[in-house]
Amino acid sequence: MERQSEVLGGCELVWASAEVRLGGEIDSANVSLVEQRVLPLISGPVTVIDCRSVTFLDAGGVRMLARFGAAALSANTVVRVRCSPWMTITLELCGFEELPGLVLTHEEPS
Repeated sequence: MERQSEVLGGCELVWASAEVRLGGEIDSANVSLVEQRVLPLISGPVTVIDCRSVTFLDAGGVRMLARFGAAALSANTVVRVRCSPWMTITLELCGFEELPGLVLTHEEPS
């Protein structure tokens, strides 16, 4: 699959094959668009969602991640999410150490 990209209201989305890269801000203004674009990309044995360039994630973004996990469980696939430090902070503040259906890895702040 050819690499494609799109900017969705402050969030850059780049995808090819079984890897999706998100960068910028994911908030109430763009979370629905981001989710609509990413959900169909969850397929195959493993999908990687690289969020190491995400600089802001609100509670809507956390709910979006939970829906990605639900999609992974229903598709019997593994979704690996590489979290930025900002995402890790938000997940911790919301009380999520883990999300069903997702394998979260956390990037250390530099």
